[in-house]
Amino acid sequence: MDQKRLTHLRQLEAESIHIIREVAAEFANPVMMYSIGK
Repeated sequence: MDQKRLTHLRQLEAESIHIIREVAAEFANPVMMYSIGK
């Protein structure tokens, strides 16, 4: 995997972790909805 793509993926990962932490701090019972495919 090239360095630029890896950097981009790390940025996306950091942003998603930040969002999850904000939600967890804001709400008493946060729920994460996801699809595992059909």
